[in-house]
Amino acid sequence: MRYFVHLPTSWLILAGALLLAGCGQPEEPAPEPDAQAAERPAQVPDGVPATGTLRVAADFDASEIRLHFEFDTDQPGWHHQVWRYQDGRWQRYGSGSDGPDQYGLYEDRISMLLDDGLVDGFAQYGGWMTVHEGMRSLDSAVAGEEVAAHPVLGEGMGRSDVRKYLPQTRTDDAVSWDALQDPEELAAMQARGQFLDLWQWRAHRSHPVGYADNGYVLHYRLSSEGRSMYTTNRDDDAEQPAYMFDPDATGQHALRWEALINGDYGQDDLYYLSRDHAVPFDPDHDWQEGDVIPYRLLQTPDGSRGAIRAQGGYSDGAWRITLSRSLESPNSLDSKRLQDQGLYNVAFAVHTGGVGARWHLVSQPLTMGLGRNDGDIQVVRNPAGIADALIWTEVELAQPGQVTWQQVRGGQPNSD
Repeated sequence: MRYFVHLPTSWLILAGALLLAGCGQPEEPAPEPDAQAAERPAQVPDGVPATGTLRVAADFDASEIRLHFEFDTDQPGWHHQVWRYQDGRWQRYGSGSDGPDQYGLYEDRISMLLDDGLVDGFAQYGGWMTVHEGMRSLDSAVAGEEVAAHPVLGEGMGRSDVRKYLPQTRTDDAVSWDALQDPEELAAMQARGQFLDLWQWRAHRSHPVGYADNGYVLHYRLSSEGRSMYTTNRDDDAEQPAYMFDPDATGQHALRWEALINGDYGQDDLYYLSRDHAVPFDPDHDWQEGDVIPYRLLQTPDGSRGAIRAQGGYSDGAWRITLSRSLESPNSLDSKRLQDQGLYNVAFAVHTGGVGARWHLVSQPLTMGLGRNDGDIQVVRNPAGIADALIWTEVELAQPGQVTWQQVRGGQPNSD
């Protein structure tokens, strides 16, 4: 038997009001950015879903916690960016930053932000406190060359865009992207645990090798310690793939474009490229028009970044995913310790429909209690792993548009 807890949906009225006030109706984009760019109504691309429901359950035993997710979709996305051989050269396809990718080449994702009470404001505002003026994919996005010239974000970290950060990591009243605390203070905040744990399940870049990505949010959206489960499959000098499918192991050098966009590659097929079945790219092979090689090379992660295991897949019209991690923190500088009777603040997000970056569905901040009955999500003590012991919660999701922390804190989002 499945038990469902239905959370209040009144917050959707507020989210919808913010979305409408900040977004308005789609308008013709200006040919070039102008001085009024920040005052224009924020726009949600056509085809991006406005609402959704994520079903969540969780259980734990003496050593680990398991989070179970179900999300309905009739257009699941387990492909990501690819190289396509076209007109005699390799070209990159797939981007969800500006709205749904026209070929569906952007993976579905399920994410969770987790706080143990050390980040002031997260229990009230959730993920909204991590979104700021100047972030990538917003109308107010800072130019890449400005970020690259910043002494910490650019020169120190090698970044060229602004991503999620906590207001406490900035020094000015406007919580500006470039007004970082001193490195010593940031390190002290991290040592005190004043960061958000970020779990990211990715349908292409992590799931095929059995993991979800482990990261955290402090002064930037950062990766946990250790090797990633994916890297870029690119030969920068030759502007072509660095690896291809091992023909001896897979019977192919590449996928085919027509089969890819027609949805012919299922979850049991080798639609992804991993080090287990990849060899160095052969430029002298007789490549054919429409050959396709994944743009990401998967691998087994290690360290704290490889601490979250993933199982499940897409079936019966829904993603059904289970993530598992030790209760103990794999690294106290980038991951939260969880314990029996603990109460934690969480917020969820889902990317679906071939979109990335800011075009996701998000939840309000919720509570998650281990072995107690006063959390929005009740994590059941379940040493035997009995499926019927789970308590499922239906978490309502909404499209946040481009509402930033600066707008929330000011009381009203931008409007025309």
